[in-house]
Amino acid sequence: MPTFKLVKVRFLWLNSLMVLTFGVFTLLVIRYQIKLLNYIEWGDESETIVTAKMIAAGRSLYGQIFNHHGPLTFLPGVFIEKFGSFGIAGHRVSIALLQLVALMAIYLSPLLNNGPTKRLYTVAAASVMLLYLPEIFGHTYMYQVLAGLFLVIILAQYTLPAIVCPEKLLAKNVSIGNFLIASMPFLAVTYAPISILLFLASLRRGFIAKSAAAFVGGGLSNIVFLAYIGSIPGYFAFHIYLNSKILPLYGGGLSVLQLILNAFNAVTVGQSQFTTLLIITAALACAAHCEKGWPWRVILLALGVGSLLIRGGGFHALPYFYSMLAIPIIFFWQRPITSWQTQIIALVFVLICIIKLSLLMPGDKEKINTRKIPDSTEFSQLARLVTEKNDRIIAYSFQNFQYIAADRLPASGNFFYLPWQEKYNENPKFGIKINACKDISDYRPKIMLIDKWNVWDRFPWDTYAGCIQALMDKEYIQLPGRPYYIRKDIAIDTGLVSSDLATKMQPSLQLTSTSPIRLSMTSGHQGKNNPLKKIGVMFGTYAPQNPGEAELHLKGKDEASFTQMFSLSDLADNKYKYFDLDSKRYNEGEIVFISGGGVSTWESHDEKGGTHTCILYEYADDKRRVTPGCPLF
Repeated sequence: MPTFKLVKVRFLWLNSLMVLTFGVFTLLVIRYQIKLLNYIEWGDESETIVTAKMIAAGRSLYGQIFNHHGPLTFLPGVFIEKFGSFGIAGHRVSIALLQLVALMAIYLSPLLNNGPTKRLYTVAAASVMLLYLPEIFGHTYMYQVLAGLFLVIILAQYTLPAIVCPEKLLAKNVSIGNFLIASMPFLAVTYAPISILLFLASLRRGFIAKSAAAFVGGGLSNIVFLAYIGSIPGYFAFHIYLNSKILPLYGGGLSVLQLILNAFNAVTVGQSQFTTLLIITAALACAAHCEKGWPWRVILLALGVGSLLIRGGGFHALPYFYSMLAIPIIFFWQRPITSWQTQIIALVFVLICIIKLSLLMPGDKEKINTRKIPDSTEFSQLARLVTEKNDRIIAYSFQNFQYIAADRLPASGNFFYLPWQEKYNENPKFGIKINACKDISDYRPKIMLIDKWNVWDRFPWDTYAGCIQALMDKEYIQLPGRPYYIRKDIAIDTGLVSSDLATKMQPSLQLTSTSPIRLSMTSGHQGKNNPLKKIGVMFGTYAPQNPGEAELHLKGKDEASFTQMFSLSDLADNKYKYFDLDSKRYNEGEIVFISGGGVSTWESHDEKGGTHTCILYEYADDKRRVTPGCPLF
């Protein structure tokens, strides 16, 4: 009797400790997900977000917007954009929430029979999901990630139970599972094979009507959504025809043999990939043992999982790697964790995962912090300088993040531009054609980024963008040393260029008690005579830090005056110091000594002797200009 009580107390304490550590782990999962919201920028994800922004702004997917991904991909982004304009972190919230739903689907899987087993398996799945999948962009907002998370839910809640324990299936599992199965081809048509195979592998006689109804309902819902946000003929033109007929001309053929080789290479290319293959194979073998008779359902499931690799490895294989989070559940069916010794081992494993997710180990936190998504880029700052909120821009060839950083929509439905888009336009299908050259010519964006990408070192810019280059040569000026093109009239109006005169930068005389620094403002600003709400003056400090103080004095033609004291120690060498003004007209000024010294302003000198202080002007109407020959930021 005492021994029985001792064992019972031991189990009670172990269970309580496991519940406590699982609660701590859950909080760390949420914290880690928040960290991942700003971890690594990826062009394909930015492409998805920009497309969602354009749809939310009222443009038609596939009709007015080029994209060759499936329409369901954009549902989360369009929904989020209805509440405002969000960056990458905002759009990743939907992925983080869906990850939590997928983990809950694992925890509540009919194949996991008791609390310790549920907690251990969920901890393992969450750790792989958050610690390792982000290295192949498993935390990003892309269709591959959505497909992977759908698979986790389908497998944990429906397909695997349908194979090994159909008696545990509930109507809700069948309905949700088949709705998601039918939705997968609307993320990418390449998921049609696994969709069909999952439907057949999961189908049970007692649920045929419910399965069919949910499957048809899922398909029809996606068709309605496609019709609502886009063009059905455009879907066939871009997602079906272009992907199957045009893209293979550039990326290699799509023969059955090639697809099989892609899959084989994807699972044997490295140790982690091969280990994943072994785990999935062993789990499916275990599932086959549970089937009565010929294990045809497991074979269909295996073929479906294999079809996820036809595009090769890397981020394209994310659904395959996500499926690995759910398939090993089979190992625990009818093998629950019950002994106290096993629970202690499970507890140690959970503690290790807690330490890893806590970012306390050397290098873990640094990895996250050193790969943060930048708040802005040089081009995005320039775009904000020369455009207004509703202006549209261009960022080619594949610079989708620039639209998000600049918070500007694209000026063309072809918001990125690659050789297959030009090739498609030679023989468009179903009346669908988006002409980037015409869009740019008609809209005349104020600024464009054109990096002239030589795609895969095989397709130079001039082989697919000759018309766009002709427009650039005619109407735009390239900023020296940068792939930035400013429309000629805008370049002159903003002061980015004022003439053909060469300029060079020189420092002014240093500030002293007897020699204030005169601010020589440009003729472009003098002629504009608009109220100023902010200016930036570029200083040179000659030292890490200068003691003392100075004053900015400004004067205007209508007797307006402005004075602001500032600390010289706050100045950064060769950087602009910004001053908030009172939205009045000022056309002259100076920097006046109070104490200390050792600073100069930078000036732009042209070849005819003209001298102007490096100043950034921001006007009350939100227009901006800069002294020609000076840095933009």
